[in-house]
Amino acid sequence: MMQDDPEWRGKERAPPARPPLAEMLRNAARRRCPNCRIGPIFQRWPNKMLEKCPHCGLGYFREQGYFIGGMIFTYGLTAAVLLAAFLLGLLIPNPPAISHWGQFGLWVALGIPVMLLLMPFGYSLWLSLDFWLEPWKPERTR
Repeated sequence: MMQDDPEWRGKERAPPARPPLAEMLRNAARRRCPNCRIGPIFQRWPNKMLEKCPHCGLGYFREQGYFIGGMIFTYGLTAAVLLAAFLLGLLIPNPPAISHWGQFGLWVALGIPVMLLLMPFGYSLWLSLDFWLEPWKPERTR
């Protein structure tokens, strides 16, 4: 066996230990680096991202178009919030003074701020989930 060979010992690397899924989700909600869980992901609101973690050096941009998954997560989170608001709105009687176009305008006026509010969380969730499934190494270590 290769593992019994003295030259082979120490060269086999165990996969990095994954934190529990709940811890990964909590870290994503805090918008922190998925590697060190200390450095921020965003420079400013809503989605001005840093290129890498200022604490551990983990690069946040793996390839061009990488955060399309974050856009999809943002879309899904926004759709879930708006669907919940719509279902709650069904319990309220429809005021006859608001036209269908007025109702459409109200939904758009609600949807845009909700999307802007959830955008950092969708991007952070995408980055954390990708790192949780297949970790990569920081560019530098402290």
